[in-house]
Amino acid sequence: MKANFYIVCPSPVTTTTTTTTTTIVSYVFAGYGTVPGRVDKISPSTMSLVKTFTAPSGYRAVPALTSLSGYVFAGYGTSPGRVDKISPSTMSLAKTFTAPSGHNFVFSLTTLSGYVFVGYDTIPGHVDKISPSTMTLLKTFTPPSGHNRARALTSLSGYVFVGYLSTNPGRVDKISPSTMSLVKTFTAKHGFVGSLTSLSGYIYVGYSNIPGYVDKVNPSTMTLVKTLTPPSGYVYVSSLASLSGYVFAGYGTYPGQIGKISPSTMSLVKTFTAPSGHNAVHALTNLSGYLFAGYSTFPGIVDKVNPSTMSLVKTFTAPSGHNFVSSLTTLAT
Repeated sequence: MKANFYIVCPSPVTTTTTTTTTTIVSYVFAGYGTVPGRVDKISPSTMSLVKTFTAPSGYRAVPALTSLSGYVFAGYGTSPGRVDKISPSTMSLAKTFTAPSGHNFVFSLTTLSGYVFVGYDTIPGHVDKISPSTMTLLKTFTPPSGHNRARALTSLSGYVFVGYLSTNPGRVDKISPSTMSLVKTFTAKHGFVGSLTSLSGYIYVGYSNIPGYVDKVNPSTMTLVKTLTPPSGYVYVSSLASLSGYVFAGYGTYPGQIGKISPSTMSLVKTFTAPSGHNAVHALTNLSGYLFAGYSTFPGIVDKVNPSTMSLVKTFTAPSGHNFVSSLTTLAT
């Protein structure tokens, strides 16, 4: 009799893979000229308030904001100057940097290579390099005599650039971030640097005068490439931003105006004129393909602007007492 043998194969193992999707949400942060200083976290889609950070007592106004490594940094108009590191999720204080004696009134902030750089409203205009993790001073740049009030900071190609408000003609210094020493100076034909930005390897300089000129500067030679002279009435460039291959200049007009500038021809392409009462553009930033403009109003107003059509998308009106939008930044959390 022949025996039959059967091989029973086990059922195939079914592996269940669970995919966790992390949604990154971006926000706009607005700093105000209030006492104490306040920073609002704003939803850019609904243009509504998410949460407010209120600085410790005596931390006056927020002239400067920047973001780095998941945190927001707020600079204050205090003596000596202070910079707060803020947790954006809870809008609470993480740590404070207190500047050396004489480094008064934070005027500007920027970041480069994992560091925060702080410009002061001093004579001459000091710039501090600080560690964002320990919030301690690493090194100070002291500019040449006459380079007063470090109103604007930006970074490009491994260098920090600082523009001075109280010089006529205006000056922009190129700084080595490792040694915090002067590399080269651009001396303008116009006075009073109010803002800086960078785009496609060039530096753009806005002036706080009449009319509101914007210079395109070669950062390697620190020489003038071309100047935009705006139409009559476009005065006081207090903010600059770059987006989608264009430079945008915010003017201190009533109502506020934003000029869209072709960087190749340095000519005005199109203008956004804000609604009545949205006066004097004091801050600009960009996020997810849109421009955000902050105004010198009571309470503060932030407009979301379509940069292609230069038209208003939506407006954020701050709570009562959150007056005069003096700075803007963005951060994805």
